[in-house]
Amino acid sequence: MKTVVALLLVLISVVAGCSSYRIVKNEQDGSANWSTYRTFAFIDTSRIDPSPGTTYQAMMEQVKRAVAVELVNRGYQQVTGDPIAGQPDLLVNIGTVVNEKTQTRPTTIYEAPRYIGQRRYHWQSQEVPVGTYREGTLSLHIVDSRRENLLWDAAVSSILSKKGVTPEQINEAVAKVFSKFPGKAS
Repeated sequence: MKTVVALLLVLISVVAGCSSYRIVKNEQDGSANWSTYRTFAFIDTSRIDPSPGTTYQAMMEQVKRAVAVELVNRGYQQVTGDPIAGQPDLLVNIGTVVNEKTQTRPTTIYEAPRYIGQRRYHWQSQEVPVGTYREGTLSLHIVDSRRENLLWDAAVSSILSKKGVTPEQINEAVAKVFSKFPGKAS
C-alpha cells in the first residue's frame, strides 16, 4: 500500500511539475548592474492603437498586474502616473501575439495506396493536417530608462484554449518567464 501511495505522489509531482508554458526567448545585457535599479513603470501603449478591444485591454491589465507583482516581490517599486515625469529606473514594455497554427501528423506506410503497375512507383511519408490551434506569445522588454538600453528581452509561449485566457493562466505564464529574470532575486 505504501508503494502505491508513494508512486501516486511521484506521479502527481511529475504532472504538476510539467508546465504548458515554454520560454522561447531569454536574452539579457550581461553588463547590467541590477542592484542600481529601484523603480519601474510600464510603457504607455495606448498611442499605438487608441481603441483596442475590451478583451484585449482586460488581458493587458492582468498581465501588467502579474508583472508588477513579480517585480515588487523582487524589491522594485512601481512608479505610477506619467513614466517620464516620475523618471523610473526601468521601463517595462509588454507585447502579445496570437498565431493560428496547423497541427499535422505524418502518414504511415499502411496508408499508402495499393498499387500494382509500373516499377517506378514511389511512396513517401507526408505531413497531413489534422486540426488548427492558437498559440499565444507574451513578450517582455525591460529597458534602462536613462541609457535607453535593453536590459532583458524574454518571451513565453503556450497553446491557448478556445475559451480564452484566464487570470490564473496569465499569472502562471508571467511567473514562468520571471523564473529566468536576471535581476534581484525574490
